[in-house]
Amino acid sequence: MHRSVFLVVGGFVILIGLALLFAPASYFQLYAVAYAAEMNFPAQRFAPAVVALGVVLICARKLEQGPFVGTLSLISAFAFLGVAATGVQAWVVGTARSTILGAAALEIAVALVFLWLWSRIRNH
Repeated sequence: MHRSVFLVVGGFVILIGLALLFAPASYFQLYAVAYAAEMNFPAQRFAPAVVALGVVLICARKLEQGPFVGTLSLISAFAFLGVAATGVQAWVVGTARSTILGAAALEIAVALVFLWLWSRIRNH
């Protein structure tokens, strides 16, 4: 099961990273209340790390279930929960549009899948 999850989520993360790299304005205009072109630089600078996470997940899909895959699942769960939390917090303080709540819901769902994988691998 981890193979499919790692492939799908890894591909999704790569797409987000590429959007941050090549079209940061479209990403910010979807989620941020106010957009300024100066926001592009930090997004483009961070984008390769986002793409790298996606690549790690896709590469890790080939591994057998074990401690590394379990730990990567747990780390990924916390990463997606953290991203969701920052989105909700930005909405609460008024810097993010309500569209961020849909993204946060998806991120929480992904985190729950990763927690389920971790639990399954840990108890296996």
